Amino acid sequence: MVYAHNKQVRVAVLDDHPMVRTVFELCLKHEPDIHLVGTWASSNELFNQLRSTVVDVLVLDFLLGERELDGLALVKQLRNHYPQQKILISSSMESPAIVKMVLSAGVKGFIGKSHNMQEITHAIRQVAQGRLFLSKEVAYEVENLYVMSEESLDDSLDFSSKGNMYEKVKTLSPREVEVVRCFLDGLSVSQIAVKFKRSRKTVSGQKQSALKKLGLRSDSELFKYSHDLMSGY
Repeated sequence: MVYAHNKQVRVAVLDDHPMVRTVFELCLKHEPDIHLVGTWASSNELFNQLRSTVVDVLVLDFLLGERELDGLALVKQLRNHYPQQKILISSSMESPAIVKMVLSAGVKGFIGKSHNMQEITHAIRQVAQGRLFLSKEVAYEVENLYVMSEESLDDSLDFSSKGNMYEKVKTLSPREVEVVRCFLDGLSVSQIAVKFKRSRKTVSGQKQSALKKLGLRSDSELFKYSHDLMSGY
């Protein structure tokens, strides 16, 4: 779909940093083909506003505050309620594993916060036209991650174990499930510790215990099975 010259792309931004929201407000008002319909600070505000606001492209920060619904869980909830909504992730966490995961969940684009506003507006226009957007660097890293994961798993995993993954998930304790879910959402061990008010050592131990129960030996194997794991929760 190509937008007509006189049709503006309706954009909304979810980011818990006031300065980021201000930058979008200041910069997008100079783009004649883009109309900023809202900037929101929380996931609750996002869902409340989406009930009455038409948005062509939602620019979504991947990680929000401690008590916020964010990450992959937020993307999935948005996709469930608004399956046609085009989502562009803007995040400081430019991990190829995270990018690959959100694309699988239906996100239409990913751009790191290290990019300037000119590149971000280009990404918005691409997503608005129904095109998948990744920067060249991220696209290369995602493709490279896929190749490396396949080679590593071919050598080290018994693929017959995949059918048992749902059963293995059931052996995890509730706290181990929390840690795995947050890790797959892109949070570091330190961030998970802060989120749940546990020590870093405790969270690290819960993560390692979960990996052992799941029969996985590395983070790359964990991300490889992310879809099966998240479906089993």
